[in-house]
Amino acid sequence: MKKLLIAAMFIFFMATVAFSGEKDPHSPEAAEALLKKNIESVLAILEDESLSGEEQKKKIESIVDPVFNYPLIARLSLGPRNWPRLNPQQRDLFIERFVRRMKDSYFENIAMIQGGAEKKVQYGEKRVEDNRVHVPVRAGMKDSSVDMIYKFHLSEVEGWRVYDVEINGVSIVSSYRSQFNQVLASSSIDEMLDALKTLEAPKTE
Repeated sequence: MKKLLIAAMFIFFMATVAFSGEKDPHSPEAAEALLKKNIESVLAILEDESLSGEEQKKKIESIVDPVFNYPLIARLSLGPRNWPRLNPQQRDLFIERFVRRMKDSYFENIAMIQGGAEKKVQYGEKRVEDNRVHVPVRAGMKDSSVDMIYKFHLSEVEGWRVYDVEINGVSIVSSYRSQFNQVLASSSIDEMLDALKTLEAPKTE
């Protein structure tokens, strides 16, 4: 399970940079091309031995941040029942801590996918529904693999942005929501915000 989670986090955080070359940036093909193009970009960063760990982190964040819709991922993860319970200040703090925890889960394991590990990425047939595109990806590392579905939504202003990822059939958003529901069943909002400091990454067994 740990190997699969590491592979999933590796792919989850290497999906996006500003896309150019597509005639229609709002087409479903643009979302698919965006994903493919930028997997190569982050692989290049991870394989650049001249970069320190902190330099790699900053470069990868600069790739991911413009396209992942962090506020939407955070809101969906908290869920429609719990999100209205937070005041504006609590919402800002929740998004900040939630996003930081997501990134920390990745960078805690980044060293384990570097070096000579063999990495293979295969893409399945995309599924298009209204202003959403789901792109299946299989990532292989040495003797293990993980199946994912990247879920993009289209913003007329910001273009294609990721709002969820399924890992071996398990939605990251749904997994986090389950944790938050458990915490808030017996704890206050402030206690939940404190619990974000030790929130576990979704299990993918």
